[in-house]
Amino acid sequence: MPTEEELKQEAETTETEATVAEPENKPEETEQSNEKTFTQADIDRILADRLEREKKKQAETAERLKKLEEYEKAEEERKKAEMTEAERLKAEKEEADKKAAEAAEEAKKALEAANKRIIDTEIRAIARSLNANDPSDVLALMDKSGVEINEDGSVKGVEEAVSALKEAKPWMFKAPVGADAAGGSNPAKTNDNTEIAAKERELVEAKEKALKDNRFAGAVTKIYNELIALKSKK
Repeated sequence: MPTEEELKQEAETTETEATVAEPENKPEETEQSNEKTFTQADIDRILADRLEREKKKQAETAERLKKLEEYEKAEEERKKAEMTEAERLKAEKEEADKKAAEAAEEAKKALEAANKRIIDTEIRAIARSLNANDPSDVLALMDKSGVEINEDGSVKGVEEAVSALKEAKPWMFKAPVGADAAGGSNPAKTNDNTEIAAKERELVEAKEKALKDNRFAGAVTKIYNELIALKSKK
């Protein structure tokens, strides 16, 4: 934009050009010049008009810049607000997903616990029906890999698993005895009774060891078979 000094110089140049004198070789000629001359007042007015126009342009430019800045600021705040809302929604979704996952995990654990109680109860019932000495021992030692809950809530595979345990570890179940043990009329010999009683005590001790260490399971089976053989002689 031209400065005030430049405008003044331009006005002075205009005045000079407008008031150029006639050629010196014709001093006698006094014809009226057709070109318009400018007074100082005219020059001041022209200068003032140009300055006013420049000020108006500057004001309009400043106004446009102000509006642009306001628009950019409003746009930035809008974007920040939208980002904040998106972040809030994202956080809420993550929290909801977390709670849903926790609820699903709790439900899974509750179902597993309920199924375990049902299976344990069924195992104890079957163990008692097969004359287990201690259903809790059967529950602790039997193979449960084939036991499962059906869709209708019933338990499958318990009787097979308990029967397999009874076959592998018969000493964990009460063995049937002969007619004498069932109340027959022929009394057993004193020596046989003493030997049987000793073998039964030995079997009890062996069972206690086997419950703590499976390496004694073979000894329990051996003593159990010996006890059955002694009782069969009565």
